[in-house]
Amino acid sequence: MKHFLRRSSFVLRRSSFVVRLSSFVLVLGIAAWIFPTAASAWFRNQANAQIARAVAFKDVSALNQADAHLVQAEAWSRDALIEFARARASLARDDAPRAVAAMSATGEALRDDSIAQFVWAEAEWRLGNASAAFEHWRAAGALTFFVNAMHRAQFAHQWDEAARLARIALGIAPDNVEAQYALGDVLGYLDADAALRELARAEDLTRDPELLATIYSRQGEILAARGEEFAALALFEQAMQIAPRDARPRTDAARVLFATQPGARERAVALLHEALAVAPWYIAAYITLAEIAEADGDVRTAEDWYAKGLAQNRNNPDLLFARAKFYARQNRLEQAKADLILAMQNETRADERAKIARELEALNAR
Repeated sequence: MKHFLRRSSFVLRRSSFVVRLSSFVLVLGIAAWIFPTAASAWFRNQANAQIARAVAFKDVSALNQADAHLVQAEAWSRDALIEFARARASLARDDAPRAVAAMSATGEALRDDSIAQFVWAEAEWRLGNASAAFEHWRAAGALTFFVNAMHRAQFAHQWDEAARLARIALGIAPDNVEAQYALGDVLGYLDADAALRELARAEDLTRDPELLATIYSRQGEILAARGEEFAALALFEQAMQIAPRDARPRTDAARVLFATQPGARERAVALLHEALAVAPWYIAAYITLAEIAEADGDVRTAEDWYAKGLAQNRNNPDLLFARAKFYARQNRLEQAKADLILAMQNETRADERAKIARELEALNAR
């Protein structure tokens, strides 16, 4: 019995030793696997921080440090994220070939990573590979990003940038009517013929009556600007029929009638009142009514229309700028200057600020 107990105790001690040894070996194995990965990740994160600094502050030395960190990261462990960081560093140096090579080295590992796909697209785009760029931007789900950026550029009157972004959006989604209309719209300030071609494509793409009316209005505005008033008025009429509550074509038509057909002044005024009945905030209608009243010699009514517009759109820079020019024509220079200063304070678009500054400079020189 004692012999049996001693043997059992030995077996148990040996089993316990084996278990402890196995656990130790397992821990060593896990540590050997985890530590290089953790060390690599640490150096990679340091590199990413330096890349971010380089981009934010145009710091070339930070890129050199990033490269050194990536070499150290790769010495511990190699993975797709290191190549991704290397691609970002290359783009920061404007080295598109190296960036594309680095992203290509990631293979399929980052296929579902939207940020990586976006960076890959940017690298291909800079290299001139548009179709590959569009493919990666599509994989990144980047359409909304470019459409939003396009609208911001439109609002800021950055026409070339808005056109560039619209073309990228269309490369990603060729049938996106929002981007197609925006491209035609902004080209209207750069190249009338190209604008009309792009707007015709938007017309073919859209199934939205309101957008179709907007397209007709923009086409008419471009035609009117180059002296094709009859064709412009026909388009405004089409837009009014499609969208009876749209102030834009009514105001556009009124402006053309006022400028080209003195006998149609009553019709122009009626259209402007219709526009304000459905859109009391519509700035261009107030300005046009004021201009008609001024042309009729009714200065007081003209001033009232500017005041009514500003009551609906407090401190609107377009209305203030228009009223300032009206005051200047009436030799009410101090009132004109006050409106220009207020307009400058409320204007965010660089081109419009430049116009206001020129007008203020001219008044100060008088």
